Parts: sequence; C-alpha cells; structure tokens
Amino acid sequence: MEVGTMRSRIAIQKATPSVDEVGNHINAWADFHSCFAAVNLVSGKEYAVAGQIQNGDTLQFVIRWCEKFRDLNTTQYRIVFQGDLYNIISVDEVLFRRESLKLIGERVRR
Repeated sequence: MEVGTMRSRIAIQKATPSVDEVGNHINAWADFHSCFAAVNLVSGKEYAVAGQIQNGDTLQFVIRWCEKFRDLNTTQYRIVFQGDLYNIISVDEVLFRRESLKLIGERVRR
C-alpha cells in the first residue's frame, strides 16, 4: 500500500434509524469517520432522466484499515467525496491483511 497516493479527503457516514414527528421511520446520516483515500474511476455512464442527461459514476476508494472499520457494510454506510454522495456497493479487505480497504461506491443522484 502506497500511502502517498491517498490524497483525497473523504467522509464516511453512518445511518442511524429514527422516527420523525409523524411516525415515519427514516435514516439520519451522521459523520462516522474522515480520512484520506486513493480515488479511482471504475466506470462511468450517462443516462437520460426526464429529458436531462445524468452521470452515473462508480468510484473505487482505497483507505487504510483501522479497527473502526471492522463492521463496515454496504447497508448502513455511505461516502461523501467532493460534495457528492456515494452508496457503498462493495467492501473488500485487501488480502485480509488488515492494511487497507477497497470500497466501491456508486454516485447517488439527488
């Protein structure tokens, strides 16, 4: 793992379920951890929604492993990178050495 390539600041957020004043169940997102990552484009695509062209980028984030990430999963966590939200679609502990994690994130259309 080459730490010098980790130049991009990302924030990992965790969803905590809560209930609003009407009784609806919603996820409240809170910052869980902020760190530097090596970010690469995995794939990009364009598609039309309501007559507008939308981008659907998939990025790979490589971060250093720490004990906080032991329970990191694809359903309760997401990534904030350069003001965009990315749903985590894959978590890979590289070679199971507890040195780095490879996260694949797909940009959320807002």
